[in-house]
Amino acid sequence: MSNFPFPILVAAIFLFGCLAVLHIHRRQQEAQRDLPQRDEYLAAHCQQTPACLRCASTDTREFGLHEGEDVQRIVACKKCDQLMYRYRRTAAA
Repeated sequence: MSNFPFPILVAAIFLFGCLAVLHIHRRQQEAQRDLPQRDEYLAAHCQQTPACLRCASTDTREFGLHEGEDVQRIVACKKCDQLMYRYRRTAAA
């Protein structure tokens, strides 16, 4: 191997690995923020009830944009995990 110090090499690989993970996470969150609202999704795809465009399934799952109980909800297909749309949950009474 070369005269490059091993601890610096390990630190550099760790740093670039962390930056790659953060970049992927940031891209995923931007994709979730750019999803259309529910009404826009239904109108754009001429649907009455939401269905996945990839597998035509009507089973969906939802999760918060930032955390589990967030009011900004993301809806994805339960079967193929395709992101579909987002909506704002109203406060529970």
